[in-house]
This record gives sequence, structure tokens and C-alpha cells, in this order.
Amino acid sequence: MKVIGLTGDAGSGKSTVARILAGLGATVVDADQVVRELTAPGSPVLEQIVRAFGKTILNADGTLDRPRLAARVFANPGELTVLNRITHPPVLKILEAKIRTARSRERGVLVLEVPLLLETGMHSLVDQVWLVTADRPVKLGRLRERGLSPELAERILEAQMPQEQKIVHAHRIIDNNGSLTRTREQVIKYWTEEVE
Repeated sequence: MKVIGLTGDAGSGKSTVARILAGLGATVVDADQVVRELTAPGSPVLEQIVRAFGKTILNADGTLDRPRLAARVFANPGELTVLNRITHPPVLKILEAKIRTARSRERGVLVLEVPLLLETGMHSLVDQVWLVTADRPVKLGRLRERGLSPELAERILEAQMPQEQKIVHAHRIIDNNGSLTRTREQVIKYWTEEVE
């Protein structure tokens, strides 16, 4: 079983690449989805977040108001550190368990889609790092299309390890500036070289 860590800046197109890999037969685990599950109403992680940031980061139905929390923590590096200290350990525990399960199988590919793969040191747990890249204006445009303000989009990118530093750690680099067809061609090429 091969374990691939898929990463890239916000707006780079990691999820697009993850969907292509899933279509090729990989089992994909999205760290952001793990966080959503860990922060469901009534969960211990959500309770810790509320203790740290107050009830104003909750929606009326008790769910986490992600846009509000993001706007707050990306405007304040200290608060981002607090949030990461709460969320990263339980996410890491779940991903490590998924890797252990995958390693017990002889065949297949597990792809971990982790935005902060390198920042958290999780790249040491995978066989290869696949990095999705895009030019800054492209990433900012995609983040704005998701409804983020230009200011918040800039802050999110500033809070991440620079793309140039990530490239140093990457085994495979997928340029996602162009068309979906071009991106798919790169992914299929790497998949064929590494997996088939």
C-alpha cells in the first residue's frame, strides 16, 4: 500500500486533484472533512474551540460558523496558533490510524489531502508528497469565488508556508494553473509512473 500526501496552498486545487485520484482508484481522506466531523455539535473538540473563542463562533443551530472563525483567526496569528493546538492533535491521531490500516493491506493507494501537511510535519508519515501549485492571482481568484473577501484570501495565503518552500519537499508537482484536462493529464501521468 502506497501512502501519498497531497498538499498545496488554499485555492491551488487540491480537491480537484483528489477527485481525479479517487477516480483512478485511490482511497482519499480529506483532512478538512475530518476536522468537520471532529467539530460537530456536542463534540469535545468543538467544546474546546468554544471555550477558547466564545459562543460567537457558533451558528444559531450550534454548528461551527467556519467563515466567522476563519476571519477571526487569520486576522490574529496568536488565535490561529490556539486553534491549531486544539484541532491538529486529534486530526493527526485519526490520520495516523488510517495510515496504519492502509499499511496492513498489500495493495492500493491511500491519498491524504492535508493543507498543512508540511507545516505540521505529517509529510514524514507518507511515502510521497504530491504538491498542487498555482500562481498567486489564480489562487486568490479561486478563494474569492468561494465567497472570501480579498483581505481574508490574502491573510490565508500569508499564513501558509510559501509555495516555493513546499516545492523543495515535493516528489511530484502538479501545475494547476491551466485547464482541468491539463491537470488530469499530469495526475494520470504520475499515477501511471508511481502506481500502475
